[in-house]
Amino acid sequence: DLDFDSKRFCLIKLSGLYESRKMFLEAGKMMQNAAPISVTFNGKIDDFLKAAGLFVRAGNFDFADASFEKAMSVGNENQREEIKEKRVKLYKEQADFYLKNDKRSNALAAYEKILLLNLKGEERKEIQKSLLGLYDKLGKIREFYSLKRIM
Repeated sequence: DLDFDSKRFCLIKLSGLYESRKMFLEAGKMMQNAAPISVTFNGKIDDFLKAAGLFVRAGNFDFADASFEKAMSVGNENQREEIKEKRVKLYKEQADFYLKNDKRSNALAAYEKILLLNLKGEERKEIQKSLLGLYDKLGKIREFYSLKRIM
């Protein structure tokens, strides 16, 4: 039975500990629990975005999408646009991280998730080119040719 400030402090510290131990899923859950306790709308948005970033690093895109949606529900129109840009940026960073560490199937999942988002023409083509390469390397011939036809 802690007051809100103490509970929020504990959740954020616990999230930091989990993050330092590379337990990103648990860290994200703690941040997501801390977000509704925040007093300001900007604080809530920041906490939800931090949780989403941790979920992306954990590779759990479903939880990340839920956190992004919660952040967008709290924000105004300008903040929603920033959140959408941050979402694409986080997914791209994670996909690049997976490629650098030669985790192609994880990178494929991240790029497919990016492709589902509303992207501009040039960004979309860039992601599709990356997907073509991954489909080819992973032997996903059917997906390779269907994407090539679309491009």
